[in-house]
Amino acid sequence: MTRANLVEQFLRERAWWRLDSAGPNPVYVARSVVALLDAAAYVQDMPDDAPELAALDKAGCFRGVAFDPGPQGAVIVREWQLAENPTAAGPAELLAELARAARLTPPAAPAAPAAPGTTWSAAIRVPRQPGAPIPS
Repeated sequence: MTRANLVEQFLRERAWWRLDSAGPNPVYVARSVVALLDAAAYVQDMPDDAPELAALDKAGCFRGVAFDPGPQGAVIVREWQLAENPTAAGPAELLAELARAARLTPPAAPAAPAAPGTTWSAAIRVPRQPGAPIPS
């Protein structure tokens, strides 16, 4: 899976979460959903060496097969274009904001490897259910 696909998947999941969540105003929620889906489409066909993806990679947002923009990045996405007076910012500005936020508040470090002889139970990833909150 490419970095572009990871970012696209993250943005689409957040757009669906926003659509399923109660919001302050249905117009604001719709605008936020459309803006996040627009950003996902913008990223979809980007090459992995695109400057926007390189900035996110340098900020530490890619962890194996997951994209994590960090705690401040999660807030940015959650509130993207949700205000009463939307900005003219588009997908490129969203990616720049995510990279900037990740540099300031980096994503959590990956877990340390298990000690030899340690057994782990398999983790199960449950698909998002309609109306279920997305953990930040």
